[in-house]
Parts: sequence; structure tokens; C-alpha cells
Amino acid sequence: MQNKVSKTKDLSIETLRGIAIILMVAGHVIGTNSEERLRVNEDSGWRYFYRSFEYLRMPLFTVISGFVYSLRPVEYGNIFKFLMGKVRRILLPMITVGTLHLILQQIIPGTNSKSDITDMWKIYLFPYEHFWFLQSIFLIFIFIAIIDHFQLISTEKKWLIVFIVTAIGRSFLPPLGYNYFSYEGFLNLLPFFVLGCGIERYRNTFTNKSIIRGLLILFIVVITVHQYLLVNRTEINFLENTLLSLMAASSGIVLLFYIRRNISVLSKLGHFAYGIYLFHVFGTAGSRIMLMNLNIINTTVLFVIGLLAGLGVPILIELLLERSKVLRMAFLGLQMKTVIYQRK
Repeated sequence: MQNKVSKTKDLSIETLRGIAIILMVAGHVIGTNSEERLRVNEDSGWRYFYRSFEYLRMPLFTVISGFVYSLRPVEYGNIFKFLMGKVRRILLPMITVGTLHLILQQIIPGTNSKSDITDMWKIYLFPYEHFWFLQSIFLIFIFIAIIDHFQLISTEKKWLIVFIVTAIGRSFLPPLGYNYFSYEGFLNLLPFFVLGCGIERYRNTFTNKSIIRGLLILFIVVITVHQYLLVNRTEINFLENTLLSLMAASSGIVLLFYIRRNISVLSKLGHFAYGIYLFHVFGTAGSRIMLMNLNIINTTVLFVIGLLAGLGVPILIELLLERSKVLRMAFLGLQMKTVIYQRK
């Protein structure tokens, strides 16, 4: 059996997607705090590694989504058809995989957290584990379909205005109190999706050497400040909706797009990025529980095996789901008639 990445895809973009999924899985193996996943101390090198890339992981995914969207944007008058496609591709897997995740959390001993099964309905309306991103990106697609319909980013000047407005909203709009459908994630990631649209539509600007040099200087300055805060453990949360994190992520991602190349192993991994995103916890948590039951508690061993399992297990799951038209639609959101993998 042989997997083939579609020839119509930009493999350098798939390479960036591969980088993003590795950073995401690595972060989830480590955990956001000392009470979950590997439970590493706040002053450990593992925590330093986690925080060094936390500003980049999900913004990079979102910029890639905006770039790819702009290759095939919503057609005028077809907003409903466009959004129905996103319901299938995004919300259907969120429901099926999210429900499966919650059930397995309940019945498998050794998981980090267990939600009350009677609160299952909440996972479809509020952020739940890593599925919050699917809610947020769906809201982003609604937003972008509307502004594209009214041609609000049809020129570079209009695009810049929208980017600035969304960046200001990200930094200064207050939370609602209840994070309905990951609204806060929507605000946080929206300017990055708009940035991705701009990178694709206004390529001359984002390949201008003077602009690239300016962004490189900005990136070096902001990252220097970030590293200073990390080393000194200053009481500032770099991930909060601040202009500092926006500048770091935006400048860094534009530079990544500028220097991007096709790296075969990463582009092939990027091809499976969505499946890995959906199912990686089954590999990371499963391997961690198994190793700890064998009394293997070395952090490096747990991290390496967790990372490999978090990448490999979802690929196997996706290949198995591919064999059924119904399952591939239910759990991956793919059209039943579409054939992605050719088998020999």
C-alpha cells in the first residue's frame, strides 16, 4: 500500500503543516501545566521548550488554513454550500471524535482528566480538550465567507484594514464570560487566518525583500524579549491576547512562508495533519498510560514514545477509516465519493 500526496498540492505548504503538527503533538505530550500529561515542573527544560513554541503552534495552523482557503475561496452566492462543506469537514468529526474521546476518557483508567458523562452536551457548545480549535476555525470560516462575499479583502488596502481591526480585537476585546463555541479562540486566531489570506493573495508584498528584512528584525527583537521573560520567569503570560505575541507569531510565520521548501518527510506528514490533530491523543495518552503501567517513568522516554505514537497511531487510524466510505465521512469529514489514497 502506498500513499500519494496529491500533485495539485504545494508540498512546501504541506511541509509547514508537518512542522505545525509536530509542534502541536509535542506540546500536548508535555502538557500545559505540571498537573497533566508528563507533569513536568514549571522550572524544567521541558516547560521551557513548551513555552518557547506556544506562540507559534496554532497560529501557524491557522495561517496555513487562510492560505489554502484563498486558493479556493467561497464563490459569490455560494456561501451556504461553502459552509455546509465546512459542517461536514469540521463539525461532523468534532462531534464523532469528540464523543469517542469523552467515552474513552471515562472507561480507560489512568487518563489525566475525566468529564462527567452527563455533561456530554457541553462538549458540543463549549471548548473541550483540543477540539476547541475546530469550533474556532468554523467561526472563522463563517466570518471570512461573509467578508469575502462583500469583497472586504479584495484589495491589499482593504485586507490591511481588516487585518488591523482583527488584530486590535484579538488584543483588547473582553471575554464574554462564557466561552461559547470557543469564541475566545476565534478572536485569538482570526487575524492569523486573515494573514494567511494576505500571504496568498498579495504575494509580491510578502516576498518584498525590504519587508522581509524588517520582519526579520522585528522577529529577533520580540523573540529576544520572549526568551528574556522565559529565562527570568517574569510574571507575564506571553500567550495572552497581546500585541507582543501577535508580532512574534505573525513575523515568524511570514518568514517561514518566505523560506519554505519541500521536505519530503514533513510534507508526507503534513498530508495526514488533520487526522493526526483529531486522533493524536489516542496515541499520546495511550502510550503514556501503557509505559507508566510498566513502571517506565523516564521523561525523555515518555516524550519520545508519546510523540511517535501521537504521530503514528492517527495515521494508522486514518488509513483504516479510509477503507469505509461511511467512516471516512463520519470521522474525517471527507466526501464519501472522494478517493485520496491509491492502493497498489
